Amino acid sequence: MTGKVLKATRKTYNVAVDGKIISCTIRGKLIHENKEYTSVKVGDNVEVALISDGEGVIEKILPRKNQLSRVIESRAYQEHVIATNVDRILIILSTKNPPFKSGLLDRYLVISEKNHLPAIICINKIDLADRAEFQSYLEYYPSIGYPLLFTSAVTGEGIPELADILKDGVTALVGHSGVGKSSLIKAIEPELDIKIASVSERTRKGQHTTTVVELFPLSNGGYVIDTPGIRELGFWGIYKKDLPQYFVEFRDFIMNCQFSDCTHIHEPGCAVKQAVEEGKILPERYRNYINISHSLKNAPYE
Repeated sequence: MTGKVLKATRKTYNVAVDGKIISCTIRGKLIHENKEYTSVKVGDNVEVALISDGEGVIEKILPRKNQLSRVIESRAYQEHVIATNVDRILIILSTKNPPFKSGLLDRYLVISEKNHLPAIICINKIDLADRAEFQSYLEYYPSIGYPLLFTSAVTGEGIPELADILKDGVTALVGHSGVGKSSLIKAIEPELDIKIASVSERTRKGQHTTTVVELFPLSNGGYVIDTPGIRELGFWGIYKKDLPQYFVEFRDFIMNCQFSDCTHIHEPGCAVKQAVEEGKILPERYRNYINISHSLKNAPYE
């Protein structure tokens, strides 16, 4: 029988099979060499052999159409697949508690472009801030192809619009701990059993309420993948030379640069830098590009 993996822990997997949730283990051949991370991931479509009522064994992983990954730097730059078979990512940031960081937003957008995943931006906790502080983002990001909405799980602002976005396909929710991913899901689907915790008063950082990746079916027909908050987002398979192509607005100007190998940082005759000076590219986003470029390697094994 075939099913979809909804939740993965170290030893068991919840798999949806014909409307039922089956608790599964996996065949030894599917265990990754690093046993802490098996090769079965949330979102995978799998073949399951039933061994009793409510229990089964995952026999095979069916081909994936894509996967969302980050790098584990402590493990010699090992890939960590967060989720698979995703239709879009919803990047959630908060206005405050924890504070909004456009640099993190642009890092997530680079990942979305690398993986050919449509991205939607959600600025949550708008009830805590003056929305005029975020007007430049509201004007700029949709103009380069990224829809943006303001939400508040407290006041309900933007919740109907968000529910409409999530009604089709599989959406992966990404963002730092504490930005309100679980609260937003709960606001859309109150019956779901999702834990919610407050931001630490001492550090002003989110506390890791979500500890495992989990896929939740919504009553409106869609699925959402709630991911653990990632404080440090390491890139996987993204290198310095490729970065400009992941900043979509650069594409209109790159061909006019004086040098074909222009990094768009220090060279003369750079059409991208000129576009920034002329206000055609958001200066803050360009600064984020420079910061990301400096953090990347030139080649896979550099």
